[in-house]
Amino acid sequence: MSKTSKNILGDQRGKIGKVVGKVVDGVQMYSALADVVSNPRTAKQIAHRARFAEVIALGKAMKGAVKIGYHELAAKKKLTSAFNIFVKSNINKVTYDTETATVTVDYAHITVADGDVPAVLFNGVSFAESRQVTVTYTGQPDIPGANDDDNVYAVVYSPALDRSMMGIGTRAAGTLTVSLPTEWANEEVYVWGFVRTSVEWTRQIETYGITIMPGGCSPSAYIGTGTVI
Repeated sequence: MSKTSKNILGDQRGKIGKVVGKVVDGVQMYSALADVVSNPRTAKQIAHRARFAEVIALGKAMKGAVKIGYHELAAKKKLTSAFNIFVKSNINKVTYDTETATVTVDYAHITVADGDVPAVLFNGVSFAESRQVTVTYTGQPDIPGANDDDNVYAVVYSPALDRSMMGIGTRAAGTLTVSLPTEWANEEVYVWGFVRTSVEWTRQIETYGITIMPGGCSPSAYIGTGTVI
């Protein structure tokens, strides 16, 4: 793909010979026109489309978490959204069985955030209270770059409802609870967590050779699964 910031012919969009033109954030971009596929429904193509559709649906269901968790990486890459990073990071964690036409998601390896912010240690998740998911963790405040008032997020996702909800706590608190609506009762859910920094300016952490930027996050961690009561 090529791009240019100025074009004497003006903005060009659509098919132009064997290339396709489009304008993204004011930048003129060109890409090669895809060849016509003689058999668009091979087993491999069907599997890819099914996996792609599944990870797209998952990303939409968790769009709030994805927007926060991949904000910094999207800002660094430019012309790439947090949603696109989520899809690229997770499509290989979805499989498709051609014999049964079944899509399977490896939830334990799905990621909803990434970055250089120090993580917390998630100890587990409890479903003991009605329509509540409670996560406990160790804040690790002594690690350079960690702050007591960093935000800790818990993301709860229900495949059956195709929805997610988030709870927010602080690194110092050591626990946070996500309260769920009535329709979540008896649903199986999956839970992830990550940290978002509280810094308002960029900090260099020489001990670890990393940079903590405003809005930056830690890599997400899969905490566990269970049934809401």
